[in-house]
Amino acid sequence: MLIIRGTLLNIFESGSFLNKETNEVTKGKTKLQLLVKVPLKNGGHKNTLYDLTIPSDKLPKYTNTINKEVDVEVGIMGEYKFYGI
Repeated sequence: MLIIRGTLLNIFESGSFLNKETNEVTKGKTKLQLLVKVPLKNGGHKNTLYDLTIPSDKLPKYTNTINKEVDVEVGIMGEYKFYGI
């Protein structure tokens, strides 16, 4: 399990999606907007903003934590970036 720790800035719902072929509407997903301090090789850090989709049943865990540091369990999906060392 991976955990991202950061300051929770906002909770929002993404826009709903309309399938134009079937006219079926898919409800938007619940997202956390998290400000994360990412360490740099020179000892400093940079702030990175992440929008993380969460299951709606986990929303109560975060509703009273705006502007507080939180831990969010995450998974990895998509493309990896590689660099030479």
